[in-house]
Amino acid sequence: MKLRSLLLAMLLLGALCPQVDAKLCIGCNAELPDNATFCAGCMTPQPKVAQLNAPAAKQINQREQVMQLFSFIDEYEGYFHDMKYLNVLGKMPEVKTKFANAAGIYRQLEPGLPEELKILAQIYAAKYQLFEGMTGIMKNLRIDSGFKAAIIKSSMLVMALYNQVIDLFRADRHFGPPELDQLKAQVANIPKRTQKYNVTAKYLKLGDSKVPTGQQVMVLEVIGKRAHVMLMGPSMDNNPVEGPVSLRDLEKRTSWKKENINFYARENL
Repeated sequence: MKLRSLLLAMLLLGALCPQVDAKLCIGCNAELPDNATFCAGCMTPQPKVAQLNAPAAKQINQREQVMQLFSFIDEYEGYFHDMKYLNVLGKMPEVKTKFANAAGIYRQLEPGLPEELKILAQIYAAKYQLFEGMTGIMKNLRIDSGFKAAIIKSSMLVMALYNQVIDLFRADRHFGPPELDQLKAQVANIPKRTQKYNVTAKYLKLGDSKVPTGQQVMVLEVIGKRAHVMLMGPSMDNNPVEGPVSLRDLEKRTSWKKENINFYARENL
């Protein structure tokens, strides 16, 4: 998949928030004026719209503008790490509104941004979409608790990979052609690094469990000649099924290929 197609799939900013000229009610999704403090329809109090003050914007560079615009996403992430799931679910409507407003502001900035900052915004959009998926999983009571824990754990890994890209922009730096190519490669590697593999043999042994053929697993990490593998499916308790597997067995018993080890190389810009 070409990088452009990958990033467009991760972003979908235009599809997510078409013609955002007014903020959305966090209670009923009705369109509201930017300065509305409550919804006249459902009487729900509204968060303040995230906007860049024009005079202040002149005092910060474009990188800082983009980082500031999406800073609420980094703040929201803290609830996941603190395992405060009630806050995660309770704050999501507000985050949804903030993202819709931020996306509208971003579209005004985008034409004048260098390519690396467009990639940064795309990563933030992908991170937001990840949050939407995680909150949906948390609310779904029909999903097996062990499977739910596996999905959350795998999503946290994806989030960590997104954060590695975002961290590159914490300091003001120049992206020349080699650095930009490496940045693109790092972003393109994320879906490869986090893909799922099918068990193709009769079973794959993970710890004390035997994962039967047809089930999907995820490789969390590769160290030396062994991989740490997790079942992306139901378990016998509230914990995901996971354990170490030799790379030889992994290739023999799943759709994983030995050349995929390159996806797990640690790269730093």
